[in-house]
Amino acid sequence: MRRWMPWLLTLGALLELAGAVTPWIPHRAAALRLTALDLFVVVRLLPPVRDGVVRVAREVFLLPLLAPALVLALAPTFWTRPRGPFRYGGPLVGAFLALTVLPPYPPILTAWRDPLYRGQLFLVLATCALALAALWARRLPEQWRGGLAAVLALVGWLPPFLAVLRVRSLFSALYGTPVGIGPGLILGALGAGFVLVAGAAVALLRR
Repeated sequence: MRRWMPWLLTLGALLELAGAVTPWIPHRAAALRLTALDLFVVVRLLPPVRDGVVRVAREVFLLPLLAPALVLALAPTFWTRPRGPFRYGGPLVGAFLALTVLPPYPPILTAWRDPLYRGQLFLVLATCALALAALWARRLPEQWRGGLAAVLALVGWLPPFLAVLRVRSLFSALYGTPVGIGPGLILGALGAGFVLVAGAAVALLRR
């Protein structure tokens, strides 16, 4: 199974990324379908969230993209002898994916002191730094790396899922119709499941 570990982690991460850009809040009208990244932008505009009646940390909706980016960065460390493109490609791709959700210009210039963008900025920069640090992750025991992948699987899906459950009723009221579970949540769960199983297998099973 260990031979297939990098492929399982990569497949799981790609499914999670696909889930992040696929609707989590479904609707017949395409303009009203919301992905995880859309929710990051839109959820703060909902009156109950804006007024503090419903508390949601909107940064959790970035995790479906940032967590699998770190999994992609970590996956090459499970190759016995990774070649250059595989060894460096994963961390570089992970860092690039993280940078795609930086705050926009010009708010990014003052994001470090703006409460609206501060969390987003620091979360993205931390993810970028961790993705590049994966270049040296082979120094860690393999069980630790497997456990880290499993934790990333949970972090990338569970908190956003719980947040969606909290705001789904708000969108039902806004749309005037019950809101179901979007395909993005299902794709994300499937991808997280692959990563979780692969990581847990490495962390718990002996050679």
